[in-house]
Amino acid sequence: MQFDPSSSKLDREAATLNTLAASRRKPRCNRKHMPNSLRQAFCRATLGVLLNCGGLGCLILATPNYGQATPVGGGEMRVAISSDIRSTNPGVNRDGNTDTVLYHIVEPLVAFTDTLEVAPLLAERIDITDDGRLYTFTLRSGVSFHNGELLQAEHVVWTWQRLLDPATGFRCQDWYDGTGNSGLKIEAVEAVTPLTVEFRLNQPSALFLHRMANLQCLTGIIHPDSVASDGTWQQPIGTGPYKLDQWQRGKSVTLLRHQDYSNLTEPRSGLTGDKTPYIERLHFVVTPDAIAAQAALFSGAVDLLFAVPPAARHSVAARRDRKGDVVLKDYLTLDWTALLIAPDDPLLGKPDMRRAIAHALAHEQIAEFANLGMAPANASPVQVISPFYSTHHSQWLEYNPDKARQLAASAGYQGEPIWLQTNRKYSYMFDNAVAIQAMLQAAGFNVQLQVLDWASQLSHFFRGDFQLSSFGYSSRSHPALLFGTFTGDRSIAKSYQWDNDQARNLVGQLATATHADQQHLLDQLYSLMREQVPLIGLYNDHNTDVVRTRVRNYEPWAFGRPRLWGVWLENKGERP
Repeated sequence: MQFDPSSSKLDREAATLNTLAASRRKPRCNRKHMPNSLRQAFCRATLGVLLNCGGLGCLILATPNYGQATPVGGGEMRVAISSDIRSTNPGVNRDGNTDTVLYHIVEPLVAFTDTLEVAPLLAERIDITDDGRLYTFTLRSGVSFHNGELLQAEHVVWTWQRLLDPATGFRCQDWYDGTGNSGLKIEAVEAVTPLTVEFRLNQPSALFLHRMANLQCLTGIIHPDSVASDGTWQQPIGTGPYKLDQWQRGKSVTLLRHQDYSNLTEPRSGLTGDKTPYIERLHFVVTPDAIAAQAALFSGAVDLLFAVPPAARHSVAARRDRKGDVVLKDYLTLDWTALLIAPDDPLLGKPDMRRAIAHALAHEQIAEFANLGMAPANASPVQVISPFYSTHHSQWLEYNPDKARQLAASAGYQGEPIWLQTNRKYSYMFDNAVAIQAMLQAAGFNVQLQVLDWASQLSHFFRGDFQLSSFGYSSRSHPALLFGTFTGDRSIAKSYQWDNDQARNLVGQLATATHADQQHLLDQLYSLMREQVPLIGLYNDHNTDVVRTRVRNYEPWAFGRPRLWGVWLENKGERP
C-alpha cells in the first residue's frame, strides 16, 4: 500500500485554539491559591498584558498580511538565539537552538506538516507492505547536496548505518535498535535502485514515520564527506535550503543560501512543501541576555526574536503600538513544561512524598504566573492541541496543602532542605521554579533554588543528578513520543523519569496500536501517571515571535521554532 498522510489526519489546530481562546477568563486578580508575594507579582504583570490585549490573554492573535506581496531574493536576516548551538552534528549533541539551525541545513526522508501529519520530503513516494514491516522510499530525482553531488539511495543507507552505529552517539538510537520501549528494530536498510531504498523492521510500527520526522533526533540525510576519513565529525553537508558557512563559537552561526536547492511545488507546510530560500544569508546571533536581545530588535540589529518571554511581551507590544516597526505573532505550542522529581532520591522517591508535592501545587496559578494568563494549565503529556486530549487529561491531583503536609509527614519528611534546579536562560523555567518554591514553602516544604547555567542543568538532567528540576520538553508531534521521552529503563539512560514496567509496556503498545486503541492506551498511561506521580506536568507553552516589519511571509507553527525559508526582506540595504 502507498503511504497517504491524509489517512491519519489530526484534527486541525485552529479549531482547538479558537475554542481555548473563546473560553479564556476576563482579567482579574483573585488568585486565592497563590502566596501573597506571588499573587501581587502576577496581578501587576497580568493586568498590563491582558488589558493591552483586550482581555483575551493574547492566546490567539491573528496578524493580517502586510507589505510587499511579491517575493524578492537576497539580503541578510539576523536572528537572536538565547545560547550557542551545541554542535553541528544532527541528532547527537543537541538542544532546541541546535535543532533550529540544523533543520535549515539537513533534510530527512519525511517531515511534519503544519497540521502535524507526516509527509514526504526527500522521498517522493512511500510504500508499506500489508504486514507493516517493509517501508520502500522512492527518492526525488535531481536533489543536490551542498557539495554538488546528487542524492542517491546509497547516501540514505550510509546515513542510517551511521545513525545506528553506537559510536555515533545518536540520541534516539534506542528507537530503532530494539532496546527501546516498543522493541522496534531496523533489521536492514538497503539500496534497491539508485533512487529506491528499503527499511526492513522486526515488527509493524504506527510511529515509525513520526520518529523519522522527529525534530529533536534529526535523521537528515548527509553526504559521507560530512565526516573525516577516520570517522570524526567535520560539518554537515546536507540537501537543505541553506548550507553552513561559519560557526564562530559563542558568537554566531552563519548559513548561506543553497543556490541549487531542489524545491517542492506544494505550498509551504511545517518542514516540507515549498522551502524556497529567498534570503541570501541567515545569521544566528548568540544573545543570552533577554534585555539585550530586545534592544537589538528595536535598534534593527536583529530581525527576529522567537519565543519572547511572556513578561517581555507587554513592552514589545507597546513598541509596536508606538512605532509600528515590529509585528507580533502569538501561538500555542506543543512544548510541555514540567517539574521533575528525582526517582532515586531516598526521600523524593517515596510515593507519598511525590503525591505530597503534587497536592501542594496549584497548576492553574503556576501557568498563569509564568505565562501571564496566555496558556492553560496542562498536567498531561497529551498536549492541549492534540486530538487525543480530553476531559480525562484535564484532571490532576487536587490542590490541597493540608493533605500535602499529611502525606509529607507519612513519608518521613522533617523539614530538611530540598533543592530545586533551574536556570535563567529560559525565563519560563525560572518563573516556574519561583512559583513552585513559593507554593511548596507555603505548604511547609523547605525548598531552595539552585540556579545553574542551562548547560549545567542539562548535564545534571542527563546524569540524573538533581532532587527537583524545573524543566521543559520540546515539541513532540504525538503524545506517545512525549511519554516515550521520559518513560524507560534508567539503567540505559538516567534521563528517563519513569522506570515502571506497566508504563513501559503501555508505551510499547502505542507503537503498533490503531488510532482508537492509542486513545485508550494514552488514557491508561495518564491514569497511572496520576497514581504514581513520576513527574508533574504544568502547561504547554505559549509563544510570541517578534519580527521587524521588513521581514515578509514569516509564520510560526506549533513546534515553536522558526522556519526561515519562504521568507524575504523588503529592504535589503542598510539597517536602521
